[in-house]
Amino acid sequence: MDYIRFDRYLASGGKESGMPGGLVIAIVIAVLIAVLTVVYLILRAKLITRITYRREFSEKGSYEGDEIYLIETIANRSFLPFFFIDIEYYIFNELQYDNYVTSRDKTMQYAKSRFYIILPYMQIRRKHTIKLKKRGFYQLDNVTFWYGRNRQKRLSAPASVYIYPKLIGIDDLPVPSSSMQGDSFSKQWLIKDPFSVSGIREYRFGDPFNSINFKSTARSGRLSYDGIRVNNRDFCSNRNFMVYLNFQPPTNNSLSDKMYEKYMEKGLSYSAALLREAFTFGYRAGFAANCSMMSGEKSIKFPVTQGVLNYEEILCQMSLVSLSEGISFAALLQNDILGGLCDSEIFLLTSYMNESLDTVVDKFHKFGNNVTVIMLGEIRD
Repeated sequence: MDYIRFDRYLASGGKESGMPGGLVIAIVIAVLIAVLTVVYLILRAKLITRITYRREFSEKGSYEGDEIYLIETIANRSFLPFFFIDIEYYIFNELQYDNYVTSRDKTMQYAKSRFYIILPYMQIRRKHTIKLKKRGFYQLDNVTFWYGRNRQKRLSAPASVYIYPKLIGIDDLPVPSSSMQGDSFSKQWLIKDPFSVSGIREYRFGDPFNSINFKSTARSGRLSYDGIRVNNRDFCSNRNFMVYLNFQPPTNNSLSDKMYEKYMEKGLSYSAALLREAFTFGYRAGFAANCSMMSGEKSIKFPVTQGVLNYEEILCQMSLVSLSEGISFAALLQNDILGGLCDSEIFLLTSYMNESLDTVVDKFHKFGNNVTVIMLGEIRD
Protein backbone atom coordinates (compact mmCIF):
# COMPACT_ATOMS: atom_id res chain seq x y z
CA MET A 1 0.00 0.00 0.00
CA ASP A 2 1.57 3.33 -1.13
CA TYR A 3 1.27 6.57 0.85
CA ILE A 4 -1.68 7.88 -1.19
CA ARG A 5 -3.64 4.72 -0.68
CA PHE A 6 -2.71 4.70 3.04
CA ASP A 7 -3.97 8.28 3.46
CA ARG A 8 -7.16 7.37 1.68
CA TYR A 9 -7.40 4.32 3.92
CA LEU A 10 -7.13 6.44 7.06
CA ALA A 11 -9.62 9.00 5.68
CA SER A 12 -12.14 6.28 5.05
CA GLY A 13 -11.72 5.03 8.62
CA GLY A 14 -10.39 1.68 7.39
CA LYS A 15 -13.52 0.90 5.40
CA GLU A 16 -11.56 0.17 2.25
CA SER A 17 -9.89 -2.75 3.98
CA GLY A 18 -12.89 -3.77 5.94
CA MET A 19 -11.22 -3.11 9.40
CA PRO A 20 -12.90 -1.00 12.12
CA GLY A 21 -11.26 2.45 12.50
CA GLY A 22 -11.00 2.20 16.30
CA LEU A 23 -9.07 -1.03 16.08
CA VAL A 24 -6.59 0.45 13.65
CA ILE A 25 -5.95 3.40 15.95
CA ALA A 26 -5.53 1.05 18.90
CA ILE A 27 -2.99 -1.01 16.96
CA VAL A 28 -1.03 2.10 16.03
CA ILE A 29 -1.01 3.30 19.66
CA ALA A 30 0.05 -0.13 20.89
CA VAL A 31 2.91 -0.20 18.39
CA LEU A 32 4.04 3.26 19.49
CA ILE A 33 3.89 2.26 23.16
CA ALA A 34 5.87 -0.89 22.46
CA VAL A 35 8.52 1.08 20.58
CA LEU A 36 8.75 3.72 23.33
CA THR A 37 8.95 0.99 25.98
CA VAL A 38 11.81 -0.71 24.17
CA VAL A 39 13.59 2.63 23.77
CA TYR A 40 13.02 3.44 27.48
CA LEU A 41 14.35 0.07 28.61
CA ILE A 42 17.45 0.47 26.43
CA LEU A 43 18.07 3.98 27.76
CA ARG A 44 17.39 2.88 31.34
CA ALA A 45 19.96 0.11 31.06
CA LYS A 46 22.55 2.63 29.86
CA LEU A 47 21.67 5.51 32.18
CA ILE A 48 21.07 3.55 35.37
CA THR A 49 24.68 4.21 36.33
CA ARG A 50 23.77 7.89 36.69
CA ILE A 51 21.57 7.09 39.67
CA THR A 52 23.68 7.76 42.78
CA TYR A 53 22.83 6.63 46.29
CA ARG A 54 24.51 7.30 49.62
CA ARG A 55 23.55 7.23 53.28
CA GLU A 56 24.94 8.61 56.50
CA PHE A 57 24.05 9.01 60.15
CA SER A 58 23.22 12.49 61.38
CA GLU A 59 25.84 12.15 64.15
CA LYS A 60 29.28 10.58 64.28
CA GLY A 61 28.26 9.14 67.63
CA SER A 62 25.79 9.58 70.45
CA TYR A 63 24.91 8.11 73.84
CA GLU A 64 23.05 4.85 74.33
CA GLY A 65 19.32 5.56 74.41
CA ASP A 66 19.54 8.64 72.17
CA GLU A 67 17.77 9.02 68.82
CA ILE A 68 19.53 10.11 65.65
CA TYR A 69 18.74 9.92 61.92
CA LEU A 70 19.85 7.65 59.11
CA ILE A 71 19.77 9.93 56.06
CA GLU A 72 19.41 8.46 52.56
CA THR A 73 20.18 10.55 49.49
CA ILE A 74 19.33 9.35 45.98
CA ALA A 75 19.91 11.48 42.89
CA ASN A 76 19.08 11.14 39.18
CA ARG A 77 21.87 12.68 37.10
CA SER A 78 20.23 11.92 33.74
CA PHE A 79 17.42 13.26 31.53
CA LEU A 80 15.43 10.04 31.93
CA PRO A 81 12.82 9.59 34.69
CA PHE A 82 13.07 6.41 36.76
CA PHE A 83 10.18 4.55 38.37
CA PHE A 84 9.88 2.17 41.33
CA ILE A 85 13.44 2.20 42.62
CA ASP A 86 13.86 -0.03 45.69
CA ILE A 87 16.81 0.07 48.09
CA GLU A 88 17.08 -3.01 50.31
CA TYR A 89 19.51 -3.62 53.16
CA TYR A 90 19.88 -5.05 56.64
CA ILE A 91 20.47 -3.05 59.82
CA PHE A 92 21.62 -4.14 63.28
CA ASN A 93 19.00 -4.74 65.95
CA GLU A 94 20.93 -2.37 68.21
CA LEU A 95 19.92 0.39 65.78
CA GLN A 96 16.14 0.40 66.11
CA TYR A 97 14.87 1.50 62.70
CA ASP A 98 11.80 3.78 62.53
CA ASN A 99 10.43 2.29 65.77
CA TYR A 100 10.10 -1.17 64.21
CA VAL A 101 9.85 -4.08 66.64
CA THR A 102 12.98 -6.18 66.23
CA SER A 103 13.16 -9.97 66.33
CA ARG A 104 15.26 -11.47 69.13
CA ASP A 105 16.01 -14.51 66.97
CA LYS A 106 17.93 -12.41 64.45
CA THR A 107 20.89 -10.09 64.85
CA MET A 108 19.84 -7.86 61.94
CA GLN A 109 16.53 -6.67 60.56
CA TYR A 110 15.39 -6.14 56.98
CA ALA A 111 14.68 -2.62 55.72
CA LYS A 112 13.54 -1.23 52.37
CA SER A 113 13.15 2.23 50.91
CA ARG A 114 10.96 2.64 47.82
CA PHE A 115 11.18 5.65 45.55
CA TYR A 116 8.16 5.64 43.22
CA ILE A 117 9.47 8.20 40.76
CA ILE A 118 12.71 10.11 40.41
CA LEU A 119 12.42 12.84 37.83
CA PRO A 120 15.34 13.97 35.67
CA TYR A 121 18.05 15.77 37.67
CA MET A 122 16.11 15.33 40.91
CA GLN A 123 17.61 14.61 44.33
CA ILE A 124 15.61 13.07 47.17
CA ARG A 125 16.65 12.96 50.84
CA ARG A 126 14.87 10.70 53.28
CA LYS A 127 15.32 10.49 57.06
CA HIS A 128 14.77 7.43 59.23
CA THR A 129 14.67 7.64 63.02
CA ILE A 130 17.28 5.43 64.66
CA LYS A 131 17.19 4.68 68.39
CA LEU A 132 20.59 3.68 69.76
CA LYS A 133 19.93 0.66 71.95
CA LYS A 134 23.35 -0.71 72.92
CA ARG A 135 26.88 0.64 73.27
CA GLY A 136 29.24 -0.30 70.44
CA PHE A 137 30.43 0.57 66.95
CA TYR A 138 28.15 -0.30 64.05
CA GLN A 139 28.96 -0.09 60.36
CA LEU A 140 26.62 -0.59 57.40
CA ASP A 141 28.13 -1.56 54.07
CA ASN A 142 26.31 -2.60 50.89
CA VAL A 143 22.73 -2.25 49.68
CA THR A 144 20.74 -4.03 46.96
CA PHE A 145 19.52 -1.65 44.26
CA TRP A 146 16.38 -2.81 42.40
CA TYR A 147 15.34 -0.92 39.26
CA GLY A 148 13.05 -3.33 37.44
CA ARG A 149 11.60 -6.82 37.51
CA ASN A 150 14.53 -9.05 38.48
CA ARG A 151 16.94 -6.23 37.68
CA GLN A 152 19.30 -5.51 40.55
CA LYS A 153 22.86 -4.59 41.45
CA ARG A 154 24.93 -4.19 44.59
CA LEU A 155 25.96 -0.74 45.68
CA SER A 156 28.52 0.31 48.25
CA ALA A 157 26.83 2.67 50.71
CA PRO A 158 28.92 2.74 53.90
CA ALA A 159 27.62 4.40 57.05
CA SER A 160 28.90 4.04 60.61
CA VAL A 161 28.01 5.28 64.08
CA TYR A 162 29.56 5.09 67.55
CA ILE A 163 27.18 4.41 70.43
CA TYR A 164 28.71 5.87 73.57
CA PRO A 165 28.04 4.50 77.08
CA LYS A 166 24.66 5.37 78.52
CA LEU A 167 24.53 8.94 79.79
CA ILE A 168 24.36 9.41 83.58
CA GLY A 169 23.33 12.71 85.14
CA ILE A 170 25.73 14.43 87.52
CA ASP A 171 23.13 14.11 90.29
CA ASP A 172 23.58 10.33 90.14
CA LEU A 173 27.31 10.58 90.84
CA PRO A 174 28.30 10.02 94.49
CA VAL A 175 30.91 12.78 94.28
CA PRO A 176 30.63 16.13 96.09
CA SER A 177 29.58 18.76 93.57
CA SER A 178 32.27 21.11 94.88
CA SER A 179 34.90 18.99 93.11
CA MET A 180 33.39 19.94 89.77
CA GLN A 181 32.75 23.66 90.22
CA GLY A 182 35.52 26.07 89.41
CA ASP A 183 37.25 27.38 92.53
CA SER A 184 34.74 26.09 95.08
CA PHE A 185 36.33 25.32 98.43
CA SER A 186 36.03 21.98 100.16
CA LYS A 187 37.83 19.91 102.79
CA GLN A 188 38.39 16.95 100.49
CA TRP A 189 38.47 15.80 96.84
CA LEU A 190 40.33 18.97 95.88
CA ILE A 191 43.87 20.18 95.29
CA LYS A 192 45.59 22.65 97.58
CA ASP A 193 45.64 26.18 96.25
CA PRO A 194 49.32 27.30 96.15
CA PHE A 195 48.31 30.97 96.43
CA SER A 196 46.01 30.71 99.44
CA VAL A 197 47.67 30.20 102.87
CA SER A 198 45.25 29.70 105.75
CA GLY A 199 47.77 29.07 108.56
CA ILE A 200 50.81 27.13 109.80
CA ARG A 201 50.87 23.49 110.90
CA GLU A 202 53.33 20.72 111.69
CA TYR A 203 55.00 18.76 108.93
CA ARG A 204 53.31 15.54 107.75
CA PHE A 205 54.80 12.82 105.60
CA GLY A 206 54.23 13.61 101.93
CA ASP A 207 54.21 17.42 102.26
CA PRO A 208 56.19 18.95 99.37
CA PHE A 209 59.42 20.77 100.10
CA ASN A 210 58.13 24.10 98.79
CA SER A 211 55.40 24.15 101.46
CA ILE A 212 57.91 24.48 104.34
CA ASN A 213 57.76 27.80 106.19
CA PHE A 214 61.40 28.31 107.17
CA LYS A 215 60.77 31.27 109.48
CA SER A 216 58.26 29.34 111.56
CA THR A 217 60.53 26.30 111.54
CA ALA A 218 63.42 28.37 112.92
CA ARG A 219 61.22 29.88 115.65
CA SER A 220 60.12 26.41 116.78
CA GLY A 221 63.63 25.78 118.18
CA ARG A 222 63.51 22.04 117.35
CA LEU A 223 65.96 20.15 115.15
CA SER A 224 63.82 17.07 114.47
CA TYR A 225 60.87 16.53 112.15
CA ASP A 226 58.62 17.72 114.96
CA GLY A 227 60.04 21.20 114.55
CA ILE A 228 59.31 21.57 110.84
CA ARG A 229 56.41 23.89 110.07
CA VAL A 230 54.61 24.06 106.74
CA ASN A 231 52.06 26.40 105.20
CA ASN A 232 48.52 25.13 105.49
CA ARG A 233 46.72 25.88 102.23
CA ASP A 234 43.07 25.93 101.28
CA PHE A 235 41.68 23.40 98.88
CA CYS A 236 40.62 24.33 95.38
CA SER A 237 39.03 22.17 92.66
CA ASN A 238 41.09 23.58 89.81
CA ARG A 239 43.22 20.51 89.10
CA ASN A 240 43.82 17.52 86.86
CA PHE A 241 41.42 14.57 86.75
CA MET A 242 42.32 10.96 85.99
CA VAL A 243 39.73 8.17 85.81
CA TYR A 244 40.70 4.49 86.01
CA LEU A 245 38.29 1.62 85.33
CA ASN A 246 39.15 -1.91 86.43
CA PHE A 247 37.96 -4.70 84.11
CA GLN A 248 39.76 -7.42 86.06
CA PRO A 249 37.19 -9.58 87.91
CA PRO A 250 37.70 -10.69 91.52
CA THR A 251 39.96 -13.69 91.94
CA ASN A 252 37.23 -15.57 93.84
CA ASN A 253 34.92 -15.46 90.79
CA SER A 254 32.12 -13.95 92.85
CA LEU A 255 30.65 -12.21 89.79
CA SER A 256 28.51 -14.05 87.25
CA ASP A 257 28.99 -13.21 83.58
CA LYS A 258 25.77 -11.22 83.55
CA MET A 259 26.68 -9.27 86.67
CA TYR A 260 30.20 -8.65 85.35
CA GLU A 261 28.85 -7.17 82.12
CA LYS A 262 26.44 -5.01 84.12
CA TYR A 263 29.23 -3.68 86.31
CA MET A 264 31.51 -2.91 83.38
CA GLU A 265 28.81 -1.11 81.40
CA LYS A 266 27.97 0.85 84.55
CA GLY A 267 31.65 1.64 85.01
CA LEU A 268 31.95 2.97 81.45
CA SER A 269 28.87 5.16 81.92
CA TYR A 270 30.14 6.46 85.23
CA SER A 271 33.59 7.18 83.79
CA ALA A 272 32.07 9.05 80.84
CA ALA A 273 29.97 11.15 83.22
CA LEU A 274 32.99 12.10 85.34
CA LEU A 275 34.99 13.05 82.25
CA ARG A 276 32.09 15.02 80.81
CA GLU A 277 31.90 17.16 83.93
CA ALA A 278 35.65 17.67 84.00
CA PHE A 279 35.87 18.73 80.35
CA THR A 280 32.75 20.89 80.66
CA PHE A 281 34.43 23.01 83.32
CA GLY A 282 37.63 23.26 81.31
CA TYR A 283 39.75 20.89 83.40
CA ARG A 284 42.48 18.62 82.13
CA ALA A 285 41.34 15.00 82.30
CA GLY A 286 42.42 11.53 81.24
CA PHE A 287 41.13 7.97 81.19
CA ALA A 288 42.63 4.49 81.38
CA ALA A 289 41.22 0.97 81.62
CA ASN A 290 42.63 -2.56 81.48
CA CYS A 291 40.07 -3.80 78.95
CA SER A 292 40.29 -5.67 75.67
CA MET A 293 39.57 -3.66 72.53
CA MET A 294 37.99 -4.64 69.23
CA SER A 295 41.39 -3.97 67.65
CA GLY A 296 43.00 -6.61 69.88
CA GLU A 297 44.75 -4.24 72.28
CA LYS A 298 44.67 -5.10 75.98
CA SER A 299 44.23 -1.64 77.47
CA ILE A 300 43.02 1.86 76.70
CA LYS A 301 44.95 4.93 77.80
CA PHE A 302 44.35 8.65 77.31
CA PRO A 303 46.82 10.89 79.17
CA VAL A 304 45.62 14.00 80.94
CA THR A 305 44.62 16.53 78.28
CA GLN A 306 42.14 19.34 77.78
CA GLY A 307 39.39 19.97 75.25
CA VAL A 308 36.04 18.68 74.04
CA LEU A 309 37.63 16.91 71.06
CA ASN A 310 39.65 14.75 73.43
CA TYR A 311 36.46 13.84 75.28
CA GLU A 312 34.81 12.82 72.00
CA GLU A 313 37.77 10.62 71.11
CA ILE A 314 37.60 8.94 74.54
CA LEU A 315 33.89 8.23 74.00
CA CYS A 316 34.62 6.69 70.59
CA GLN A 317 37.22 4.40 72.14
CA MET A 318 34.76 3.46 74.90
CA SER A 319 32.40 2.33 72.14
CA LEU A 320 35.08 -0.08 70.92
CA VAL A 321 35.65 -1.69 74.32
CA SER A 322 35.04 -5.42 74.64
CA LEU A 323 33.74 -6.54 78.02
CA SER A 324 36.75 -8.61 79.01
CA GLU A 325 39.91 -7.97 80.98
CA GLY A 326 43.22 -7.04 79.45
CA ILE A 327 46.44 -6.35 81.35
CA SER A 328 46.72 -6.35 85.12
CA PHE A 329 45.00 -3.36 86.73
CA ALA A 330 47.81 -2.93 89.26
CA ALA A 331 50.32 -2.84 86.41
CA LEU A 332 48.25 -0.19 84.60
CA LEU A 333 48.29 2.03 87.70
CA GLN A 334 51.95 1.36 88.41
CA ASN A 335 52.91 2.67 84.96
CA ASP A 336 51.41 6.06 85.79
CA ILE A 337 53.13 6.11 89.17
CA LEU A 338 56.45 5.53 87.45
CA GLY A 339 55.47 8.23 84.97
CA GLY A 340 55.22 10.74 87.80
CA LEU A 341 51.48 11.38 87.95
CA CYS A 342 51.05 13.91 90.76
CA ASP A 343 48.74 16.63 92.10
CA SER A 344 45.72 15.05 90.44
CA GLU A 345 42.21 14.02 91.39
CA ILE A 346 42.12 10.26 90.80
CA PHE A 347 38.90 8.25 90.55
CA LEU A 348 39.38 4.49 90.86
CA LEU A 349 36.36 2.47 89.65
CA THR A 350 36.57 -1.20 90.57
CA SER A 351 34.41 -4.12 91.68
CA TYR A 352 36.84 -5.07 94.47
CA MET A 353 39.90 -3.92 96.43
CA ASN A 354 42.85 -6.03 97.53
CA GLU A 355 46.26 -5.58 99.09
CA SER A 356 48.07 -4.80 95.83
CA LEU A 357 45.55 -2.10 94.91
CA ASP A 358 45.76 -0.63 98.43
CA THR A 359 49.53 -0.39 97.98
CA VAL A 360 49.12 1.44 94.68
CA VAL A 361 46.63 3.87 96.24
CA ASP A 362 49.13 4.66 99.00
CA LYS A 363 51.79 5.41 96.38
CA PHE A 364 49.40 7.79 94.61
CA HIS A 365 48.83 9.61 97.90
CA LYS A 366 52.58 10.04 98.41
CA PHE A 367 52.78 11.95 95.13
CA GLY A 368 50.18 14.46 96.29
CA ASN A 369 47.23 12.87 94.52
CA ASN A 370 43.79 12.58 96.02
CA VAL A 371 42.32 9.11 95.35
CA THR A 372 38.61 8.32 95.40
CA VAL A 373 37.76 4.62 95.23
CA ILE A 374 34.29 3.95 93.80
CA MET A 375 32.96 0.41 94.11
CA LEU A 376 30.97 -0.51 91.01
CA GLY A 377 28.50 -2.52 93.05
CA GLU A 378 27.52 0.59 95.00
CA ILE A 379 26.66 2.73 91.97
CA ARG A 380 22.89 2.99 91.72
CA ASP A 381 21.18 2.09 88.46
